[in-house]
Amino acid sequence: MGACVRDPDSASCPDLAPGELVISEIGGKQTGMDTLKPWIELYNASGKSVDLLGIKVRFRRLNGSDETPTLVRRSLTVAPGAYVVLGLADDMNRPAYHDYGISADFHASWPSQAAVDVEVCGEQLDRVIYNSLPNAGTYSLGATPPTAEANDLPANWCTDTTTNTGSFPGTPQKANTACP
Repeated sequence: MGACVRDPDSASCPDLAPGELVISEIGGKQTGMDTLKPWIELYNASGKSVDLLGIKVRFRRLNGSDETPTLVRRSLTVAPGAYVVLGLADDMNRPAYHDYGISADFHASWPSQAAVDVEVCGEQLDRVIYNSLPNAGTYSLGATPPTAEANDLPANWCTDTTTNTGSFPGTPQKANTACP
């Protein structure tokens, strides 16, 4: 019989409506870069600063074999028009390009195909479905500014092979490169 590892968090419902928090980039496992941690980037399209405490990001494999819900469990304020990265690392020991570590909740391998939902107290704010992640680069939304409508269209996504000074791929925590 399993037991809860920690006490449940009390419900926190940030004041966000659908489309105000947008999935803008996803970094998966990279060939030859075993120390890099997968991550997901969100864009604050709300026009106001928001605290993401209580936001749920749910990863569901497309074949239905697994669902992994994660929860932002501490205060994490995001300015309007800013980007925030949730990564598969311990929150206390996360890399510089992660703003919050989700590994305490993430007990599966990072899905190469998934539907990713961003929710607040049961209401879906955004969803992205991807059929594969590049193993050299990131799955990047090329629309500027990012919107929930734009990220619904596969043609607005591309592989970003930009390598940053920290030797990690993509553009975590900042605007994405336009898709060709």
